[in-house]
Amino acid sequence: MVEWLDRGPRGGRVVIHLASSSPRRRALLRAAGLRYRLVRPDYEERPIRGATPRRLVRTHAWGKALSAAPRVKNGLILAADTVVAFRGRTIGKPRDMADAVRTLRSLQGRWHAVYTGVALAAMIDGRVAARAVYVEKTLVRLRPMEEADIRRYFRKISPLDKAGAYAIQSTTNIVAQLRGSFSNAVGLPMESLASRIRKLNLIMTE
Repeated sequence: MVEWLDRGPRGGRVVIHLASSSPRRRALLRAAGLRYRLVRPDYEERPIRGATPRRLVRTHAWGKALSAAPRVKNGLILAADTVVAFRGRTIGKPRDMADAVRTLRSLQGRWHAVYTGVALAAMIDGRVAARAVYVEKTLVRLRPMEEADIRRYFRKISPLDKAGAYAIQSTTNIVAQLRGSFSNAVGLPMESLASRIRKLNLIMTE
């Protein structure tokens, strides 16, 4: 994965421009040994009435990528968006601590789905030469938690910037079972990223 992204089948170095303010996505790229440049997206995530979780994360991921496009002449823009879906509801980041407690109370001990939409935009001479937008789904079941457990957990992690009000990668593991990609539940499906970039059939160079 790293070798392909660094060099590519036809030579040249792929420059990744990460359009995300998420420290977790940055950590995933660093852990994979991938170099990137941070381009903070100028995009406001607004609710889309009646949208499925898949449509929602696709729309927001592509919106973030497009918002970064005017600041990238050549390279690959990478953007993503993650939500939790539970019993017909789409759950994003909590509004406040009270909302975080309610969210984790509803999820504890139960299965839910984590959807991450990924947007890739190949930029050549300031234009989008190729694009790919896809969605991955991971099923997660949290451990049963009492009210005191939830409040104790929130003293260890900050839930306000996390979809579903929890961090699957935290040292305090509240996950009982997982089906699918772990990194997808963190916020970026690393297992599929290289193959999706390869399908664009373009190598962006500095």
